[in-house]
Amino acid sequence: MCRAAFTACLISLLACGSATAVAEGHPAFRVGGLLFGDLYHVPSHHTEAGDGASGAVVRRGYLTFDSEFSKQWFGRLRFEVNQSGDFETYDFDAQTKDLYLGRKLGDHRFLLGLSPTPTFDVIESVWGLRYLARTPLDLQGVASRDTGLSVQGPLGSSGTLRYRFMYGAPVDFGGDSNDRERWMGAVGWQPAAGWTIDLYADYEALDGPRDRSTRQLFLGYQSDGWRWGLQYSNQDRQEDPPLELASAFFVSQVTERASLVGRVDRLLEPSPRGDGISYLPMDPSARATMMFAGLEFEVAPHFRLTPNVVCTRYDRNEQGVRPEPDVHLRLTLFIDFE
Repeated sequence: MCRAAFTACLISLLACGSATAVAEGHPAFRVGGLLFGDLYHVPSHHTEAGDGASGAVVRRGYLTFDSEFSKQWFGRLRFEVNQSGDFETYDFDAQTKDLYLGRKLGDHRFLLGLSPTPTFDVIESVWGLRYLARTPLDLQGVASRDTGLSVQGPLGSSGTLRYRFMYGAPVDFGGDSNDRERWMGAVGWQPAAGWTIDLYADYEALDGPRDRSTRQLFLGYQSDGWRWGLQYSNQDRQEDPPLELASAFFVSQVTERASLVGRVDRLLEPSPRGDGISYLPMDPSARATMMFAGLEFEVAPHFRLTPNVVCTRYDRNEQGVRPEPDVHLRLTLFIDFE
């Protein structure tokens, strides 16, 4: 009931904004989409289902409608389709990814609805290879979307210091959003051209002694043909298993149309999501190091092809057993018309 009422209310607001825009002579609408997936083979895996698995999978497809109703009002409606992450058995699923109405007030932006959280938006923008691998907290199940109110903008006139804040309401809507109240805030600083320092924290109340609070630090750098990032994240989950990790990545352009990619994620605690991670499940009993390496080719303006390998090596668990390493050999196709 709450979900239906929210959807009807927001679509009504979008329609009102559109009608106002037509009256002012300033509507602008854009339709876009993207698709990515893999041909893969798994020569080694900690699960029997994954060991030796081969196949093809569509990991994500987006259909996006962006609107600028006026100089101040804008909105987005995005649908997502994907195949489930079980080896060699893939069912299609469709859901709403984004549904929000926004307003610009000077250099500040307000969003109401289902929209990206500030948890790893900056990290994802520097990484720039969401189609190849989700950012570390995203892989470990921290929500990339929430339904509520979001605001961001500069702190001061120079623009080198910026804030992002979001209140996630207890509304169950969209495939990636939470149905619990969640408070999120971040401050980003650009001390010099190309440099980014981002501090993030959040708090989410759950039933029982399971409240979650996250602290995260990110340092990144971007220049022509080169970018890298360092990340540390710690999520206290009270009586639930903790989540703590560190990550480093680089992307280097080696020719006009080819880039070398490398990334290492170190789980300082065993993955609390473990075998529930789609496409790249992890053994939940041991600390692990996940390594990505690939060579991205831009074969055409809207098409990228990336042969890549993902290898996860495990420490010994509490029983003294080292799980079998996970090795994924993939050829990833990315089609981008957004």
